[in-house]
Amino acid sequence: MGEVETKLVPGASGSDGPEGLYLGDAIHFFLSAKRAGGRSERTIDDYRKKLELFQRWLAGRLGGQDAVDAPYIDVGADEVEAYVVYLKDERGMADSSRKNHLAVLRSFFQTVSRRMKLPDPTSDLDEVRFHQKAPKRSYLTKREADILLSTISRQVTNEPNEGAGISSVREERRRALAGALAARDHAAFSAMVYAGLRIEETTALTLEDLSFVRGEEEVRVARGKGNKERVVPMSPKLGRSLKRYLKVRDELVVAAEVPLPGGVTHLFLNEKGARVSENTLRRRLYSWVRKSGIKKQDVKPHDLRRTFGTWFLQANPGHVRELAELMGHSDLSQVMKYALSDEQRARAGVARL
Repeated sequence: MGEVETKLVPGASGSDGPEGLYLGDAIHFFLSAKRAGGRSERTIDDYRKKLELFQRWLAGRLGGQDAVDAPYIDVGADEVEAYVVYLKDERGMADSSRKNHLAVLRSFFQTVSRRMKLPDPTSDLDEVRFHQKAPKRSYLTKREADILLSTISRQVTNEPNEGAGISSVREERRRALAGALAARDHAAFSAMVYAGLRIEETTALTLEDLSFVRGEEEVRVARGKGNKERVVPMSPKLGRSLKRYLKVRDELVVAAEVPLPGGVTHLFLNEKGARVSENTLRRRLYSWVRKSGIKKQDVKPHDLRRTFGTWFLQANPGHVRELAELMGHSDLSQVMKYALSDEQRARAGVARL
């Protein structure tokens, strides 16, 4: 089934039809169409921010400093190419970010062109090349993951220095809290590496989402992307990490300044006993990566999820459909990159012929 038809709503520009369409009206139309087509609010907001940045830049380019909008028909391939250059030279965007902006613009212009029979300036766009020294590996090797998680584990099991004498109550509390936070980090990152969870899915986990019943160990992702629910078997390594964290989780629960209604049910908590934020986990990951000294230093939370996908297909060549279900993808093409991104896997596959 295609997207639900969305009618154009005139915007502040006063346009009353496609002939007098302004860019702001077209953006409103595009976002409404994508929302009707089932895109998540997170995705819609990302589209909006990127398109409004383009709108402001174009208005200033065509109408001067005080302009806030421009006619859609005035946008050509030259403007789009100039915008990509602006993102690099004046905003200092990385190649990957500029590619993402251009992809949103292509989708925007293609949708408006198809649905409203207007020109698509990206159809005549010369190939915009992004200089990249070499493709970056977007997952951890097993050795890198072991080193990273072992670095965190040492903080979890950090014992008091016997030569330092008797620690104060405050110091003991600080040490216990640091250990609990490290155990939380280890379990959260393990959920991404060994269960393929997104960072937002990880922070949304509750105690009820875990099952440690023998033979039925699993993690339920009830609030996945697009509100899709899925169940991922719990690997032994993830199970051990979660159980260790649960033993010290009370150190964080008692830190809650105000008791939460219905009790504290979120799995991963911050030092105040509330649900840990995505930004906190990101900062903690970057810090642990630096401390670990692993070769791949530009690790992002989504790389941990990609690690799960890569390892799964290394161990189960060709099981793309199963991986799509485990990772919550409805489109098989979304997981094909895990099967095609590594020369080592290709060589191993040929060696088995």
